[in-house]
Amino acid sequence: MRFKAKKVYGNSKQLNCPFCARIATHKSKQGLDVCRLHIKETLEEIKCVCGGWLESKVGKFGPYFNCLNCGNISYSKGMEIKSMTMKEKPAGNKISEGSRTEPKEVEKKKVVAKDPEGKEITISTDDVWYFS
Repeated sequence: MRFKAKKVYGNSKQLNCPFCARIATHKSKQGLDVCRLHIKETLEEIKCVCGGWLESKVGKFGPYFNCLNCGNISYSKGMEIKSMTMKEKPAGNKISEGSRTEPKEVEKKKVVAKDPEGKEITISTDDVWYFS
C-alpha cells in the first residue's frame, strides 16, 4: 500500500519575476511579485486580444488583469497575451543571470547664476540643497 506524499507548506507555488523570470522575492509599487533588481520598475501596458487595454490590479488571490470588454483575466493568461503581442523585447529589461547592474555615471551639470550683488555663483549637481 502506497501513502500520499506529505504536503509541505510553501512548495506548491513558485512566483517568477515578470521582467526576467527569476524567482520573485519582493513586491513592487503595482503589487506585482518581482525580483530584487526590478523593485522600482513598472509593468508596461498590455493590449488585450479584443483590442482594449489590460489594467493590472491586485486582489485577495494575487495580481490579475481587467479589460473593459472581456472582464477579469488571470495573471498568467495576461502574461501569455503580453508575450504574444510583444514583437521585440526592450534591451533595457534583459539582465543576464550572473551579472550585476553597475551604477551609471551621472553627468555633472553646472549652472552659473548671478546674485543681486553681482557675484557669480557656480552650482553643480553635487549641491543637493539647490535641487531639492
